[in-house]
Amino acid sequence: MLVIACPCALGLATPTAIMVGTGRGAQCGILVRDAAALERAEKIRTLVVDKTGTLTEGKPALTALVPAAGVDERELLALAVALEQGSEHPLASAVLRKAAERGVTSSTASNVHAYPGQGIEGQVGGP
Repeated sequence: MLVIACPCALGLATPTAIMVGTGRGAQCGILVRDAAALERAEKIRTLVVDKTGTLTEGKPALTALVPAAGVDERELLALAVALEQGSEHPLASAVLRKAAERGVTSSTASNVHAYPGQGIEGQVGGP
């Protein structure tokens, strides 16, 4: 057990430890937004994530596409590309990258509306 006789030692050691810890975390790709986030992280007991590549590579990736019965996978991807072409959303980028990998091109969508946290809708082809 270490007994610190001077309160200044604790006042100096704590910020130093935090700086070293956040610096080492940054080297490993773990970024902390602010001190409050770091304090709240201590209370985390469960972390639930999806496997899109966001945590491992820093950007989402489309890894599987499962169309409904009777829908061609390339056609579905082409429709998604038409809707996502103008979007800046990271998941839209993942869709566009996968389409480029597979050589899928698409027409342009009209009346496109994005609903934050819910999805996107628009009209592709036809009147």
